[in-house]
Amino acid sequence: MLRMNLREAADTHPLVHLRHRVRVVDVGQDESGVSAASDSGERFRADLLIGADGHRSFVRSHVAPERPNADFAGYVIWLGMVEELKLSYPGPRPSRWEMLHSGESILFGIPAPGADGSTAPGRGRIGWAWYDKHSNPMLHEAGAVANGVVQHSVRPEDVPESILAMLEQEASQWSRPWRDAVLQSIADRNVLGTPIAEYVPLRLIAGRLVLVGNAAHVPTPMTGQGFDSSLLDAEALGRALRGADTTTAPHRLGDYDARLRDAQRLVESGKSFSRSYTAKESPQHGQKRGA
Repeated sequence: MLRMNLREAADTHPLVHLRHRVRVVDVGQDESGVSAASDSGERFRADLLIGADGHRSFVRSHVAPERPNADFAGYVIWLGMVEELKLSYPGPRPSRWEMLHSGESILFGIPAPGADGSTAPGRGRIGWAWYDKHSNPMLHEAGAVANGVVQHSVRPEDVPESILAMLEQEASQWSRPWRDAVLQSIADRNVLGTPIAEYVPLRLIAGRLVLVGNAAHVPTPMTGQGFDSSLLDAEALGRALRGADTTTAPHRLGDYDARLRDAQRLVESGKSFSRSYTAKESPQHGQKRGA
């Protein structure tokens, strides 16, 4: 719903021109501006180039070439979402998210609106996010993590049966309705694995190149502030460039660079969780899940 609203705002803005399925393969800058080249041979010129291209940002490699990649944090989050109508459990529908602990496992239970935005009884959805540090061998075998860098998520159709069986076996540790949602997701073969990446930014700007969102900083979801931080980037950059023109725009970026320290602190706070979560390894779990 949020994406739809943003897309509608962009489509109706007279100064926004969206180009879809254009892959940027090169960027550059000089004293007069920036350029970007696509894989089809097109070249674009502008006053500034903003990299909002996610945790595997191509633009970041030009802003911070000495450390272009986000690091694998050492664990994966298994994710699922099911229609509430598919579940049968006692008690009222959860009204807020819950964080559950059991041994070395952590699970977030997330009540969500239905596809139509409804939260009426029986029309919502129940989501879950299961933190797992024992399935790393599978991530490397699937190519989801390579050389310490997260490459992609593991699609539902690519999640091994052994992982689904492990999740199904261990789902009993969770209270209802979260346990029911996990089991239903497994039955539907609709479980997504997302290896967690982290990136502490060295810098946000380099000349006329700017980074925002996950291109600039990648915190673990445990911080609960990744989306908020990206919005704050956009707000700060917009404020810094308000009223700027071709001549003054590059000089205004110094005001946006004030976001750097906050972004560094946010990612470091998440890294402290990752270090503590992955520090203690259970031999029994490690053998079972890596088999």
